[in-house]
Amino acid sequence: MYKGQKSIRGNIEDFLCPFTDMYITQGSKGFFSHQGIYANDVRGKVAGIRYPYYAPCTSKCIKVYKESGQVMWQSINKVRFANGRIDYATFMTAHDDSMDATIGQIVEQGNQLGNMGKKGNATGVHCHIQVSQSKDTTWQKNKYGNYQFNNEYDLDDCYFVDYTNILYGMGGNWKTTGKVPVIEISGNNALDQIIYPGSKVMFDGIFHVDIIKRGTNLFGNFKLTGVDYSTYYNERAASYHWIPLADFTEVDRYGSTINQDDIVYGGESYVINNHIYEVREIDLKTNSAKLVINNREVWIFSAFLKEV
Repeated sequence: MYKGQKSIRGNIEDFLCPFTDMYITQGSKGFFSHQGIYANDVRGKVAGIRYPYYAPCTSKCIKVYKESGQVMWQSINKVRFANGRIDYATFMTAHDDSMDATIGQIVEQGNQLGNMGKKGNATGVHCHIQVSQSKDTTWQKNKYGNYQFNNEYDLDDCYFVDYTNILYGMGGNWKTTGKVPVIEISGNNALDQIIYPGSKVMFDGIFHVDIIKRGTNLFGNFKLTGVDYSTYYNERAASYHWIPLADFTEVDRYGSTINQDDIVYGGESYVINNHIYEVREIDLKTNSAKLVINNREVWIFSAFLKEV
């Protein structure tokens, strides 16, 4: 980001990368002081220069640690992160030799937040930064002796890199705000259709009942779970691939309930589901979300869910 940059969409600030130039010298879960934590050490364009960095959102100073040039900040309101999550940001910056932040101080998005430095146990001039996508200010050591937040996320899931010159990004999946579109709904509300733990979602579509589990009220759907017929039929599917029928309504292939008897047959019937669920977990590798349907944990491909 550049000095003075602001980004507000749907009345929500986008959480911006605080650096104009970003060269990551140590990434998340490294072998040294980052072992087990989602933190980056970032230097500027030229090594050894104490470049300024800026407020990624309108932030309030929560705690200061003068001996290490360290400040804990928290967003005034909920922000939009690069993974689409909308929540409070609580984040730590460290090693600022000139740190003069005071508890309760508020810094507007785009204004200078601090300077890169080497105060504390730093090797070389940089800014150490790590981010929690929550309002939880817990700051505690992990099993490796490194401090971390609860609900920490990797930095490429946290800030947008609009106008940041990425000199060395360690292969991160860095996103600009254009990669996370906002759909305006009812004026002040905004849904971005990127699902994260805590999202409220509904099933999006009409689904074929590919197979019924013998002696139960469970069905399998190849599209929703990615499990093939043979795996279901030969009882090799994991329990979380079987979907409870109770919340689903029988329809025809066009979504009509006319002339349907609510007796569902494997290989023949179609169903819809108009219930709202909370996402308990996500799996980025498979793009799946864990829902609890009738007290049963089920993993569903996120592509067939819509945020509400």
